[in-house]
Amino acid sequence: MPLTAGAAREIITPEVGGLLFGYNDHTASQSIHDDLTVTALAVESGGAAFLLLSATVCLVNNDLANKIRAKAGAAAGIPAGHVILSATHTHSGPCTEGFSGWGSIDQGYCEKIFVPKCVAAAQGAMAARQPVKVGVGITESKVGINRRQLGRDNRVSLGQNPWDMYDSTMTVVALRGTDRKPLANIIHVGAHCTAAGINYEITRDWAGVMADRLEEESGAMTLFVNGTLGDVAPRMANGGSTGDIKHAMEVGGLAGIDAVRAYKTIRTYYEEPLALNVGDIEIPFEPTDALKYRQTVVCLGPVALVPFPFEVCSEIGLRLRHYSPFAHTLLLSCTNGSNSYLPAQSQLCRGGYEVDSFRRFHPGQLPDDTDRLLIERNLELLESML
Repeated sequence: MPLTAGAAREIITPEVGGLLFGYNDHTASQSIHDDLTVTALAVESGGAAFLLLSATVCLVNNDLANKIRAKAGAAAGIPAGHVILSATHTHSGPCTEGFSGWGSIDQGYCEKIFVPKCVAAAQGAMAARQPVKVGVGITESKVGINRRQLGRDNRVSLGQNPWDMYDSTMTVVALRGTDRKPLANIIHVGAHCTAAGINYEITRDWAGVMADRLEEESGAMTLFVNGTLGDVAPRMANGGSTGDIKHAMEVGGLAGIDAVRAYKTIRTYYEEPLALNVGDIEIPFEPTDALKYRQTVVCLGPVALVPFPFEVCSEIGLRLRHYSPFAHTLLLSCTNGSNSYLPAQSQLCRGGYEVDSFRRFHPGQLPDDTDRLLIERNLELLESML
């Protein structure tokens, strides 16, 4: 059976005047800098199919993510477990998460705009499928920088840490029709979409500029999925982890150059095999209970998509990629739900914002080796697909 794919997009911009989610001062929007979107990519081969939804919002809570996946799956004619809903993590959009100190979820927005537009994009992508081939390009990108700034007193604060790790690999997965016409691109790289800072404009932040640039260059609808952003800020000249709308445009312009460079390294397109694996993830709380969720990993030839419902720190993604049997293993943060940060075990001793959030978010205490447990379980799912 041939590999088929289709893409579709819907605008999900909220009305001006609503609260922007991502900082705890509950800033209300005053203007629209660029429209928020949900972009859907449907891929099918030999009876196996999956749907990737890239939504330009900050986070999507577990219940809402499950609802959207179920509705989008039903509309597309595939199981909910075959729908991957990824938030790009812009801090300049509506509240689709909701937790104490950060504002309540915007139920009106979700019911009137977000959920129905996700469903519409899913339907459109499935209806637009055509035979395709796949190409993969990579490049080194410095769009991100580790944000766990270490002071002389050994305390960690949010800023920039030029000597700590981040994942510098940017991957572009390109799909084009058998007529050689570009159909869709996926950009994967990891960094917080916080360059616009505590602003008053609705915006996709730097990642929107990057996606638009590759879309213009290639002529193909382009999705962004955020990688290991947990401890990574956008690299800005001000030395901080946040800026203003001008910083967002600057970072996005540089990221766009990287994305185009990665795209232009693609020389060959193949009709890649598609495979999916669904399994249970269970991490014990201490001393009782457990964090449980249903995991879906997707492999398209040499590319593996591994969703994580966390803001994952960079060491974890690097370790997962190193031990993965697939050449291009893309960890997707903020995907299929939201369970706060996931720091590496090596970071716990120093504390800091990501560690404090990890320990505060859950009613029980996740074990210090949660990173190892998640890596091992996902590697098992990947290895069983060979």
